[in-house]
Amino acid sequence: MAASFGKIVIGIYVEIKRSDGRIHQAMVTSLNEDNESVTVEWIENGDTKGKEIDLESIFALNPDIAPEDEIAPSPETPPPPTPSSMKVNKIAKNRRTVVPTKNETPSRDNRVGSTRARPSQLPEPAPPQPTAQQTAQQLQNARRKSNCVKEVEKLQEKRERRRLQQQELREKRAQEVDTTNPNYEIMYMIRDFRASLDYRPLTTADLIEEHRICVCVRKRPLNKKEMTMKDLDVITIPSKDVVMVHEPKQKVDLTRYLENQTFRFDYAFDDSTTNEMVYRFTARPLVETIFEKGMATCFAYGQTGSGKTHTMGGDFSGKNQDCSKGIYALAGRFGPSTELDCG
Repeated sequence: MAASFGKIVIGIYVEIKRSDGRIHQAMVTSLNEDNESVTVEWIENGDTKGKEIDLESIFALNPDIAPEDEIAPSPETPPPPTPSSMKVNKIAKNRRTVVPTKNETPSRDNRVGSTRARPSQLPEPAPPQPTAQQTAQQLQNARRKSNCVKEVEKLQEKRERRRLQQQELREKRAQEVDTTNPNYEIMYMIRDFRASLDYRPLTTADLIEEHRICVCVRKRPLNKKEMTMKDLDVITIPSKDVVMVHEPKQKVDLTRYLENQTFRFDYAFDDSTTNEMVYRFTARPLVETIFEKGMATCFAYGQTGSGKTHTMGGDFSGKNQDCSKGIYALAGRFGPSTELDCG
């Protein structure tokens, strides 16, 4: 692999030729030995682009990184004569050839009739020297690549800063981690997400809108059993009509993340809302409709333990029930024109 790719390594910059004829620098990101090509990336108009280029095209534009056995001396700049070759020519010029007679055999010393040197005595060709035109072209390419290099350096600096920030955040969280909670990672994800929200909960200052059909949802807090089992609160109510569900998920590489699903209702009550507030926006308009000789129906729908009895019947303390705070009692106690203290 090293012989076929020459001096190409991952991370160096090479000259590439685009389909429109432009030539600029790009960074090598991978070496493809199976098809003898390299993958390069560069920054263009703020976007990272990539391309796969064969080795012949790379070596044609970057002869300095080609394998040594593939670099041929340039015919325009022949190698300078070495002292050994000059010496051979000089000796050949001063020697004389002695022509022997028919019966004589030329002596060993006089058998020099040619100045051709043996292959082993030929001087090695010197590497081609860059011409002035090539030097000017390299300087021009260096100026042309400056913007690309700056963009790549900026991206690398941003990556380093993000890595440092993430490392500091992980170290800070590691100090606050509750090792007894198996879902502490998701818990911190939900906490960070909630910190980025702009909360606008339902208040008594909000107007009661008229609906022929009104659908509301009320969030209940975690009970003692759920808190003992270290269950997570995955419901968030950021505004008066929005409910968000945080669903923990896992990628193929086992990285955990949150999928935040948003649902919209006529009214959304969080876990701190009182029964008086629920009555004000749900049952009270129905009572007014009844006093106006209309028909009204109220359904409390939910699974066992979701808080239906607490909402409709009032607070429970063990087996004892305080019915005075339920919607049944509030509807019978207050008329349509009675103001409630929902604090």
